[in-house]
Amino acid sequence: MAERDGAAVRVAVIGCGQIADAHLAQVRRAGAEVVAVCDATRHMAEQAAARWRVPAFYEGPDAVDAMLAEARPEVVHVTTPPASHLALATRALAAGAHVYVEKPVTVDAVEAVALEQAAARHGRLACAGHNLLFDPVIQRLRALVEAGALGEVVHADAVMGYDLAGPFGALLTAEPGHWIHRLPAGLAHNNLSHPLSLVLPLLGPGTPAVAHALGRRLRPERFGDARDAFHDELRILLEGPRATASVLFSCRIRPAQLALTVYGTRRAVHVSLDARTLRVVEGSHLPGPFQKVDWARRDASAAGAELLRRSADLALARLHYFEGMHRLFAAFYRAARTGGPAPVPLADARAVAQVIDAAAAACRRADAAAQEACA
Repeated sequence: MAERDGAAVRVAVIGCGQIADAHLAQVRRAGAEVVAVCDATRHMAEQAAARWRVPAFYEGPDAVDAMLAEARPEVVHVTTPPASHLALATRALAAGAHVYVEKPVTVDAVEAVALEQAAARHGRLACAGHNLLFDPVIQRLRALVEAGALGEVVHADAVMGYDLAGPFGALLTAEPGHWIHRLPAGLAHNNLSHPLSLVLPLLGPGTPAVAHALGRRLRPERFGDARDAFHDELRILLEGPRATASVLFSCRIRPAQLALTVYGTRRAVHVSLDARTLRVVEGSHLPGPFQKVDWARRDASAAGAELLRRSADLALARLHYFEGMHRLFAAFYRAARTGGPAPVPLADARAVAQVIDAAAAACRRADAAAQEACA
């Protein structure tokens, strides 16, 4: 519980869009108290306050400063579009609050550095919203890696599918002025933080080099504006000091899912975030055709064990969709109260931003070259 001497951590949320509901639910699960919500639009702030029984809401151009002064939150969650993250988080830090910033934490690496500097200047914590690092299945994976069960990590493959026909996809394809279209890497920019935050820790210290990045537009042009401009597929190849990784973001793969495979010198691991399953690939040492049967048996046994795990989670009501977010919030609130480090430091967000910056720049160069060739 996020409490000290019986008093819950006081939390405020800036930005009352879609992801804010998840934050408000998981803040409560983490044992904190939501003291205020804030949005530029009155009906968004008022509705969020009503749905979640928040005692105060603020709206309008001066809402943030008024909320910080009157509600006096210890922690502020920034859940607005990314272009406003740096300014809003900096204002909260200056007011004495710790900040949790939704992904993508900033628009680019320059802003990530500025946010790091602001947190240091004001002596407050800033936590990157890479909540999948705290998902139970990823924590199981990290435990295996840290224990050396995979041997030395050699390579990781991350795949993220996205359904443009889904609620958010339909929204951004209906609005040419949607904020997604102003991000340097478009739709992929808003989602790549998830797979990148999972693979970067596997590659060794520092920011890996972007060895190759390829963006493709495979859907037919329909609008003649920004809605036709973003890449619906982006592939990135990374080279770290210890390992390599490939990351694929695609609006075409089905089922749309987030999956990760890690290959080591001893074993491999397949992880599905959607199923919350982890399957260790042991292989087989039996000769000839017996190996194929034994390998299939081992795979089936591992899959069966995961089915039993998920069934038990379902029976015990443990299959919360945003479980990683809940665990990260709880860890951040403990750090804010005890003076510990942020559970996901801004250095991690900076590394993710540097990779996205490099990939977006490579895609722009390729697009310019293709246009020049067609001219």
